[in-house]
Amino acid sequence: MARPTFDKTPQKPTFKPLSIEQENAIDLLIAGHTDQQVADAIGKDRTTVWGWRHEHPLFMATLARRRAEVWRAPQEKLRALLSKAVENLGAAVEAGDWKVSIEVLKAVGMYGDGTMNAIGEQDPERLLQAQAQAQLAHEGIPRDEHEVLGRLLETTAYRERLEEITTELRRMYLE
Repeated sequence: MARPTFDKTPQKPTFKPLSIEQENAIDLLIAGHTDQQVADAIGKDRTTVWGWRHEHPLFMATLARRRAEVWRAPQEKLRALLSKAVENLGAAVEAGDWKVSIEVLKAVGMYGDGTMNAIGEQDPERLLQAQAQAQLAHEGIPRDEHEVLGRLLETTAYRERLEEITTELRRMYLE
């Protein structure tokens, strides 16, 4: 009799599906509505919408993914014009136009902080882990035994509390 084989590949956790209100909230947020406008439209409090946007991993990831989808079509249109734009910019920079030079540096993130084009994290598991670690920091539990060594070693208390928080968050958001 053959022994059963078990796939040891870790499976991604299944998050509880978003509610109709949450799906509608995402549509409204993508359309440019404020938290208050979204809350009024779906019959929730503004703080609930804020909480979904800043604390609910699947909502945050879905919103980021849907925003990326919405932005993809205009980005593709712009990409079609990219060669001509680069030629024009190159000609202006070669001609010594310093204003265009600065704009090129800004466009590639080498001037200023370059965060304007950032898209949020799209993996709910990573967002969940970030929340758990932020909670540890908020609780003041040190990550390592020797702050002087640049936080290279995690403390037992940190690892244990991280696991507890992660478990609590999974109970809230996973099926």
